[in-house]
Amino acid sequence: MKTQQKRLVTILVCLSAVLQACAESPAPAAPERRRVGGFSTPESVLHDEERDVYLVSNIVGSPVEKDGSAFISRVSPDGEVLDLRWIDGASEGVTLNAPKGMAIAGGRLYVADIDAIRVFDASDGAPLGDVEVAGAGLLNDVAATPDGSIVVSDSGVSIADGAFTSIGTDALVRIDPGGEVSRLIADPALPHPNGVACADGEIWVAYLGAARVDALDASGERRREISLPAGSLDGLVRLDDGRLLVSSWDAGAVFEVDAAGDATPRVSTLAGDLPSPADLGWDRARNRLLVPLFNDGEVVLLDVK
Repeated sequence: MKTQQKRLVTILVCLSAVLQACAESPAPAAPERRRVGGFSTPESVLHDEERDVYLVSNIVGSPVEKDGSAFISRVSPDGEVLDLRWIDGASEGVTLNAPKGMAIAGGRLYVADIDAIRVFDASDGAPLGDVEVAGAGLLNDVAATPDGSIVVSDSGVSIADGAFTSIGTDALVRIDPGGEVSRLIADPALPHPNGVACADGEIWVAYLGAARVDALDASGERRREISLPAGSLDGLVRLDDGRLLVSSWDAGAVFEVDAAGDATPRVSTLAGDLPSPADLGWDRARNRLLVPLFNDGEVVLLDVK
């Protein structure tokens, strides 16, 4: 009996030590964050890797009005606003109404602007023309593909009295380097596509109207569906290791999704306390997430460890 008692005491002591060590272990460090202010309805941030500068699209008011008052800013990686109105919709020869997602391909900056894609020289911001997307409702995010094409989401909504109204134009649109427009998917039953990312032959899509992201093949066929804890999804980036980062207005947070492989994806909250987090950017050289706060006029720089 004494031997059993000694064994029990030993086990309890060891268990106590383990529990104490767990309690003293620090929680995973939250990403370090810095805020850069002075923007006007910032919707999207893009890291121009060649010039090592961040581009911020500023809607300046309503996301659906063609008022010509919008602009795109240039920001250094240390948070200095280099040129607030680098591309200015109020300038002669420039059309920019309510810019949202952006992508760079073939030296050109492509910007979603309600029902057209504005094209600028990525080096100096000079306007190079427009690609009209006939029948588009609300073009939203843009992602480049390896062949120099871009994929654009049409969220299929309008906005009245501060609320979304479905208009049935939900689609994913492809624009080739020559400016030819085709629709990968055009289905009013889609739950309002928003964020898009392209990598490894797949197109990832996040939805305004559903708490999920989908992986599509190059033809638009759905391969995978991943549920998230909250909806009103906006920005979406895919990291080189296969992880997805997705912003959610409902959660005021950015979710991290381990989508690699065929196993059930692990979903966690990378960062919270981010009100109105819009279209995300990613600085791969610094492992830094770029989060525009739509209603706060700020961009948050999150250094991810």
